Order: sequence, then C-alpha cells, then structure tokens
Amino acid sequence: MKKIIIALSILLLTACSSKKNISDVLQNKYEIRTISHDFSIPVIDLEKDNLKEILLLLHYNFKAEKIKEHFNMKDSVYNVRINDLFGEGLIKKNSGGDFVPTCVIVDADEGKIIKNTADSLGREMSGIAIDRFEKIKSAYSKIPSFKKIPFENVSLFILGNVLHNYWQMKFIEERFIKSFPPQRGGSRYYLALLQNQNENNSEPFGLFSNKFKTIGNYTVGQFGNGFNGDPPSYTEKELDNLFRTKNSKLQFVSGTDQKKFEDIALIITQDLLNYLERNRPLFVKLYLNSVYKDQTSFREWFVWFYQFMIAKTTNVLIEKGFIQKRSLNNVSYVLME
Repeated sequence: MKKIIIALSILLLTACSSKKNISDVLQNKYEIRTISHDFSIPVIDLEKDNLKEILLLLHYNFKAEKIKEHFNMKDSVYNVRINDLFGEGLIKKNSGGDFVPTCVIVDADEGKIIKNTADSLGREMSGIAIDRFEKIKSAYSKIPSFKKIPFENVSLFILGNVLHNYWQMKFIEERFIKSFPPQRGGSRYYLALLQNQNENNSEPFGLFSNKFKTIGNYTVGQFGNGFNGDPPSYTEKELDNLFRTKNSKLQFVSGTDQKKFEDIALIITQDLLNYLERNRPLFVKLYLNSVYKDQTSFREWFVWFYQFMIAKTTNVLIEKGFIQKRSLNNVSYVLME
C-alpha cells in the first residue's frame, strides 16, 4: 500500500480555516446528520430558534454580542438558546471561556481538506472487502430470509452498509475508538452539520448515510447517498400487513438476520481494525492540526472522518463492479425487534 503523504500547507489551511462575516456562514445550506446504534437523535429541534445557526457561528468563533446583534436577539433569549445547546451537550466552554460546538461542522473548504486524505485511505481500504469478497457472498447466501434475493441486488446494502457502516460501527467503537457515542441529553449519538452544495438531492460530500424512522415495533431505514427526503412513511398497521403478505419491495430484517449481518461485518473486522491501527498516528496528527481539536473530541472527529473514508471505499467497490450500481443509490429496509 502506498504511503499517504500530508502536505504541511494543507494542515495549516485546516488549522486556519475561518469565515469573514456572519453572512458568509449563513448563506450556505447545512444538513444535520446523526450516528447512533439505537437511533437516538437530539431532544431539541436544531432547525428551530436559530439553534443550528448559533452552532455554526460558534464554530467560527463569533462572539455572543455579534450573534445577538445579527439575530436582533435579547440577552435573555440568547441565554435560553445557549442553555438548550449546553443542556443537550452540543456546546462546551473552551479554555478562554467561550462556547464552542462539541459536534463536527464541515463546510465545503473543510470537506475538501478531509477528503484529500480520507479518499486515499478509503481507496486503499477497499482492498480488504475485495480480498474477502467470496467469503462475504457465501455468508450472505446462508441467510434464509434473503435466499430469493440475488447478492447483486443488495450488494450496495451488504458491502456498503453491513460491511463498513451501520453493522460495523459498534466494532469500530469497541475495539478502535474504545468508547461509545457521547452522552447528550438523555441519549447517545454523534452529530455533524455538513454543508451541502449538491443540487440533485444527494448527500453532502457524497457520503453514504443511514436515515431511520421508528414506527411502533419497526424501524424503517434508508441507506445511500442519493436521498430524496426522509425514509418511506408508513403506519404500524401498514407495516404489519406488508410483513404478513410479503408483497412489498421493502426488505424486513429480523433480529436473527441482524445477528447474521453482524457475522458478515466480522469477516473483515480484524483486517479493518489492523488497517485503522496502523494509521492511528496519521489520524491523531490530522486531528491535532485541524479546526476541531479545540472543539470536539477525537472520537467524534474520527467517526465522521471514517464516514468520508468509507464513502470512497464504497465508490471504489462500485467502480470495480463488486457493488452493482442502481439508478438510485438508495436502499430501504425495515428492522424488526
């Protein structure tokens, strides 16, 4: 594997990234993404009361007076907003006594810098899945409820989501990060605000994400990078009927199937961990030279950096034909308790 080289100029650019004024920041479109194994999301609605905008401005070190002035916000109102964010665990005080986000915020410039290294790593990492491809297909063929579904039809879901993303994340947390999502309010989740410059409903920076909606005893999931809104909406009764009649394009994933997915993920887990461990010094160096080192934790930074890595891994697997590309890079499924 070739050596990954980091240009000093890139590191300095990352560390010095800034915005000139509030209008420059707020004219861009940012989308909220969370990662949590139990589908946790913020208790507060970041799309309301300028909470998302305040997070963005704190990331760029705008002072409270400037923020209040821009929104024509009274001190008492601003304090309530800050308390909401602080109570949710999305901001903290830095060594200078100013509030900064504890989540990850990635604008277009910062995203390009992250991708510069993450893409190289992700391309290298694709070799792990390629080396284990036949073993992965064999393990998939032994899942009874998927017997009638050719591997090619679900290759994006298996190689993208099961192997590297949702079903792999808990092993990354346990064995590499050696920690779980931060406690935020009454939940545990990682959160990022990602600038989206795309005009075709695709995910920010081309990331492959999971979106979930819990409905009764079901959780409807959607995985991909070509989203056109939230996961499909159903009532619990409709899902009961669809499961009973088995006439839906939705794939229902039982608890037993989910355990088998974990077994598939484990086929590459040790090789993946070895790869990540070899690159730990690089990850630490990148983090310490980034705009995030004085804001969010290494574990949260790494979780989102890893998302950039596996986006490239997934795209390489598409390019090489291991994942069969569909008209839309989306897969809908239903997790059952």
